[in-house]
Amino acid sequence: MGAPSPEFCNLWLARAFNANDVDAAVAMYHPEASIVQVDQVHGGTTIARGADAIRQTMAAYIGLNPHMDVITHHTTVAGEFAMTRSQWLIRGVDKDGRSLNVHHHGMEVHRRLPDGTWTFFIDHPFGADPSWAVPAPPPTD
Repeated sequence: MGAPSPEFCNLWLARAFNANDVDAAVAMYHPEASIVQVDQVHGGTTIARGADAIRQTMAAYIGLNPHMDVITHHTTVAGEFAMTRSQWLIRGVDKDGRSLNVHHHGMEVHRRLPDGTWTFFIDHPFGADPSWAVPAPPPTD
């Protein structure tokens, strides 16, 4: 079961993280979802696909004993899908007991479930980071 609208998906995920609730975090993802893993949290940048991989990904975040703050900057809905752009910050503790801050600008695609709730379908937690920007695109031939 997801959130009542795509605008709330990021907020509900943050609440799951802040409650250290892996099940609630996993419930925010479609069973066929994909998420790009964050190097600082997962030790590499790979794509996790499907329910088992999403559970492992969420467990790694919860393992940080995180506090997540998030804002959704915009939402665009098209039928059963929606796209959001977010900015988020997780403060936690790494496996060696050191403080860890992870801050990115995300891009997310959400999917409406048959019960009318919304879940993450494609989650790129750093897909909108400003560091990816260039002053202008190169010429197109």
